[in-house]
Amino acid sequence: MPGAVLSALGLTSRYNPNEKLKVNFGTPEFLSPEVVNYDQISDKTDMWSMGVITYMLLSGLSPFLGDDDTETLNNVLSGNWYFDEETFEAVSDEAKDFVSNLIVKDQR
Repeated sequence: MPGAVLSALGLTSRYNPNEKLKVNFGTPEFLSPEVVNYDQISDKTDMWSMGVITYMLLSGLSPFLGDDDTETLNNVLSGNWYFDEETFEAVSDEAKDFVSNLIVKDQR
């Protein structure tokens, strides 16, 4: 829809589907690698953020949180995360599989 306004976590941008979309804003913990790298984004970009939010809802922890924004962004770019054994021991395998299929660095 031409001229649509995208809003995520209080941040907005005008979207033109005829143009490649890149964004350079967001909350570091929830950004996908393509946003951090200022690469083209797609609907899959939101799946990463949904995975991070789900991880946080299940555990109360953030999979990429660092001591500062720079460390957090580097953690996102590395794409390395894990399920803390003790924290996730009561979480179902299905829930962990759901998160694992959302927080995917290379979405191809």
